[in-house]
Amino acid sequence: MTDMEKLITLNHFGFLSISGKDAKKFLQGYTTCDLEEVLEGESRLGAICTIQGRMLANFRIVAQGDGFILRLNESLIPEVLTFLQKYIVFSKAKLADISQTKHCYGTFDGETSWPASLLESKQDDNKTIVCIGEGRFEIWSDDALDASDDSASWMDAEIGAGYAWVDEISQSEYLPQMFNLHNLKGISFEKGCYLGQEIVARMQFRGKLKKTLHKGEATRDIKNGESILNENQRPVGKVVSAQGSQFLAVIQNKDEENQILDLKLSDDESIKASPLSS
Repeated sequence: MTDMEKLITLNHFGFLSISGKDAKKFLQGYTTCDLEEVLEGESRLGAICTIQGRMLANFRIVAQGDGFILRLNESLIPEVLTFLQKYIVFSKAKLADISQTKHCYGTFDGETSWPASLLESKQDDNKTIVCIGEGRFEIWSDDALDASDDSASWMDAEIGAGYAWVDEISQSEYLPQMFNLHNLKGISFEKGCYLGQEIVARMQFRGKLKKTLHKGEATRDIKNGESILNENQRPVGKVVSAQGSQFLAVIQNKDEENQILDLKLSDDESIKASPLSS
């Protein structure tokens, strides 16, 4: 196996760029994360919300030049772009869908022996190396690279680490906290106002989160959007990320913390799920 065969194509992700004198000022008003904390060479999680505090998309973001690059679910980019362009017209900033010119790859190889050549070119405009943690990296490249189509193994790792990404099924349905973003440094409660901030902050400081992200397993393959039922056959949640029999789902909380839940799917398939504490 060659070094490049250790790369995994992540073609379900796409990219938005924002650049210009007012890029940070404008985008700061629409992201849950604080862009002042997005330093060169680092990445942050965040979300763009509706005025009701529901996520249009969540993303990874890096600073580049006079702006930022956001990596998010590619299927959401047209709607997110249209949404933000309504407000950017009076700013000295430019939004662009760069999914056709930038490619997303993943690798589990965090050893210094590889991908040394890529890590050495971390400041190269053609590549951005994003450390996910636990030996995982994303590589955002302007050049198409040789890679395998082993996205299933990457999804297994994402679910294991508790990362769920808003897609066309879950769009505009969940608060950022329901995807655990407050525990993943994806929400700043000290920054200034942003769209949906009042609802997000109120839930954090005055409310009780009724639904949270749970990790679960079934005995058959699971699909995004599947309903989860309690013992009385009443809906209590939905799957938001799935790979094989492993899944992440937003489920109503029980009073007991860290309780493993015995639940069912609509076809009476039994599943177990437990809340993510961090």
